[in-house]
Amino acid sequence: MKRLLGEQMFVVGMWWRIAYGTLRILSGLVVVRLINIPLIDLVTRVMSHELIEDPNDLLFTLTTHVLTNHPISISYFLAVYLIFWGLIDIILSYNLIKHKLWAFPVSFVLIGAFVLYEMVRMSHTHSLILLSVILVDIFILWLTWREYVRVKTS
Repeated sequence: MKRLLGEQMFVVGMWWRIAYGTLRILSGLVVVRLINIPLIDLVTRVMSHELIEDPNDLLFTLTTHVLTNHPISISYFLAVYLIFWGLIDIILSYNLIKHKLWAFPVSFVLIGAFVLYEMVRMSHTHSLILLSVILVDIFILWLTWREYVRVKTS
């Protein structure tokens, strides 16, 4: 009974990631429609609340430097980013549901790296929303690990 519940939670978690990946792809397609908006303008608008708290934010400083020297329009950079990560989420989650062993370590690395990044951001922003995202990602990582161990020992 406990094993069945764990497997069901794993499958639900993977379907959540597939849905989230689909939302990223759709968002990327919407962004494609925002042609010729300089990415630096969008980044400044999005990060303005963080800049008020920390005017020397490292991520913003690096992003500004790169975008100032290499003008990239939003329609190409952000759209590719969203679509790429959406596809990665969908492909990995589907292969995890199908118990493809190669997908487990790849997922551990990608989810783990993202959780570390989220934790760094959390240390700066103290956002409760970000904390909930971190907890969900850690839970998904734990479910994936349990399923990996179960599949590998079967």
